[in-house]
Amino acid sequence: MKTKRLWGSLLSLVLCGSLLAGCGAESSSSTAQEGDGSQKVEKVVFAMPSFNRIPDDISKVTAAINAITVPKIGVEVDFRLYGPADYAQKVNLALQSGEQMDVFTTLGQFTNYVSKNQLYPLDELLPQYGKELTQILEKDFGPNLLDATTMDGHIYGIPVNKGMSLPTNIVYNADMLKEAGMTSDQISSLDDLPAVFEAVKQKHPDVIPFGPVNVNPSDTNLVLALKGMHKIDFLSDTTGIGVVVGNDGKVQNFYDTEAFKQGAQMIRDWFEKGYLEKDAATTSISFSDTIASGRGFSFLGGYSGMEAAKALSAQTGKNLEMKRLVPYYFDTSAVNLVSWMVSSTTKAPEGSVKFLNMLYTDQQLINTILYGIEGEDYVKVDEHHVKFPDGMDASTVPYTAMLSTGIVGSESLQYQLEGVNWSDVELKLKENKETERSPYFGFIFDPSEVKTQMSAVTNVVNQYLPALVTGVLDPDKTIPQFVKALNDAGAQDIIASKQKQLDQWIAEHQK
Repeated sequence: MKTKRLWGSLLSLVLCGSLLAGCGAESSSSTAQEGDGSQKVEKVVFAMPSFNRIPDDISKVTAAINAITVPKIGVEVDFRLYGPADYAQKVNLALQSGEQMDVFTTLGQFTNYVSKNQLYPLDELLPQYGKELTQILEKDFGPNLLDATTMDGHIYGIPVNKGMSLPTNIVYNADMLKEAGMTSDQISSLDDLPAVFEAVKQKHPDVIPFGPVNVNPSDTNLVLALKGMHKIDFLSDTTGIGVVVGNDGKVQNFYDTEAFKQGAQMIRDWFEKGYLEKDAATTSISFSDTIASGRGFSFLGGYSGMEAAKALSAQTGKNLEMKRLVPYYFDTSAVNLVSWMVSSTTKAPEGSVKFLNMLYTDQQLINTILYGIEGEDYVKVDEHHVKFPDGMDASTVPYTAMLSTGIVGSESLQYQLEGVNWSDVELKLKENKETERSPYFGFIFDPSEVKTQMSAVTNVVNQYLPALVTGVLDPDKTIPQFVKALNDAGAQDIIASKQKQLDQWIAEHQK
């Protein structure tokens, strides 16, 4: 379930959206080529997840990538493309077996990779080989972004450079809303939704008024909304065991807070009134499919910008609109959820950082990786927009990874599909700088002292949380059982460890 929730978060992003200096020696896999005279070409393995169909052969795109990177930076890229279900397994297998794996992304497991010593520290190489990269991060996001991927004084990752502020929106079928005699002006907060659900239910008795997030059958995005409403910092892990509400610096169990109890009771009330499916906690049917079939009305989603509903409409074939209800709140995990890293076993650290630098700053490289070969896989419409060749779409072109726009490169340099308002991209980057940040932004919890407890509480969360965020179980009865099970699994050890580390971090940052 944790993996499903994680990929749900990543797809929301898509739609909007050590001291190893001595290892900088020449790569054993590098090959001497003529290139720029005597330039030596380093080989770098780059593994990327794609939410689109994975082609049987990506050699043509790989060749196009190398036509860019070899002349410019002397790096030959071995491009690996994996689906979301296989990505973590493929990367981890390579890391553990000693197979070459140089540049890869986190899948929300940043601290785990650091704790296993699987990441190469980038702080000494970035000033020399990543100057343009750091400049564009500061331009598009603001200062101190790399704090979110810095541990023990070393930078271990580069956060994806895109609209990362993901306010909670209600996404709804606009035709059904109109037929129910209501307008979006009547929706300004979560408290307004039951009246809307009731009106839709009266007009369309067979329609399910509300469901889980479109990519995950058991996550209603209640937690996302509560984090924004109550300014809750999850302190760099996704379990919820050890959060700070507001700025008091007190670490506590999220599931034992009044905020969670009230949120769970709200969803429970919706469930009891018939606004959710009875099997919402266990169904394997994506709610986007329910909406596409005409049986679903709305869900909560975290989306940057204002244009995501267009992509969702195209996906479901329904006239969907969205309305912002809850602001976003930046904590560290909001930024390092998707970061690009270099493996500690790399024999081409300099080449890897050179490639990372281009991955964020070279428009031709970024869009070749995302859209493939111009004229075959896509056609330029104007400076910022592309479309598929006539008679083709994402499922029939030889190559596209367009659904990975939210997890690779810099959004300000990416092409957008025809119909997307370019000003929305500019809005996303503006909101990166304006969204409120937790006072603990940059704090990263090191779970190494409590690995066993972290594993145990994660199992407990996966057992209880789906039924609570979908309203299937009574929170008054279930939350005390949930909290007891978490404490039995070692939650208090985690909270104590986090508090100690947070106190130290605060002391260091108040100097």
